[in-house]
Amino acid sequence: MKTILFLILSAFLSHDLNDIHSKYNAKFVDILVDQPYQGENFDYIIMKRDSQRVKAKYFAENISSIESKYKAFAASKSVICYAAAGYLGDGYQTVENITIESGRIIERRINKTSCDALVIIQATGGVVVSNLKKADLKLSGGGADPNKALDLRNNTWDQEVFFEWAKTEAATVFQTHLLAQNNELIIPADADAKSTKVSNAVRRFLVVGKNSSGKIVHIIINSRKVSGLRYAAEKCFNFSKNLLGLNVVFMINLDTGAQNVFKAYNADGTENNTMLNDGALLNLSKAHNLMVYYYE
Repeated sequence: MKTILFLILSAFLSHDLNDIHSKYNAKFVDILVDQPYQGENFDYIIMKRDSQRVKAKYFAENISSIESKYKAFAASKSVICYAAAGYLGDGYQTVENITIESGRIIERRINKTSCDALVIIQATGGVVVSNLKKADLKLSGGGADPNKALDLRNNTWDQEVFFEWAKTEAATVFQTHLLAQNNELIIPADADAKSTKVSNAVRRFLVVGKNSSGKIVHIIINSRKVSGLRYAAEKCFNFSKNLLGLNVVFMINLDTGAQNVFKAYNADGTENNTMLNDGALLNLSKAHNLMVYYYE
């Protein structure tokens, strides 16, 4: 009997450690599943940032998976959700486009023709985006001139200034598609027709904006319909503006191609199994970069 009880207890503890995270305060997070909007269905997680209790973290690695790194972090954190964010290069073993994790430069190459969003994860857990097309990035701290606008795509000196700043400030940076900014959809109308990438896939986005009270919220949206990037972006942008009443600061793409990695947790720490699972979701071990939202 003791042996049986021991085995049952061991199984329970193993399940508990693997599948249950620390709890977070539900008043800061809303999870809504399979919500209809103009013939589409969305899952979304709304995270309130006004108290800075909800924070973002980003992990990246070449060749090796970030799985062990994430698990070490999550062991002492109240994780809300995670999703692969940046793109992978040929072979799906290395990150594509500029990637810096806590000051460590993983990839220096800056995409000069697409992926206009330079995403910076702040030490406070906030997320800001600079439009590389505008070449108006200004830095604070790290010995940088706060009045000088940097052109990272065309000026090699500006690039070196940025890399030195990132090292000094232990900055975290990655590059992806910028879909909307300043409450306007900016992805070209013919983007799907001109795309050489996978034209139809389940889509995932990060939308950051201000709600009707003027408070900052971060929203991760799963678009359940398989579609082109531009088509899904327009739907989710209008959904965020018209149904959620959001003034969109920016909207960026989160990779669902080579790295369709995603998971959400309920306020009690249990895994949320009602969010989109189309059978194409990949295991965490396949991720070479990961955006994590957690409560602290």
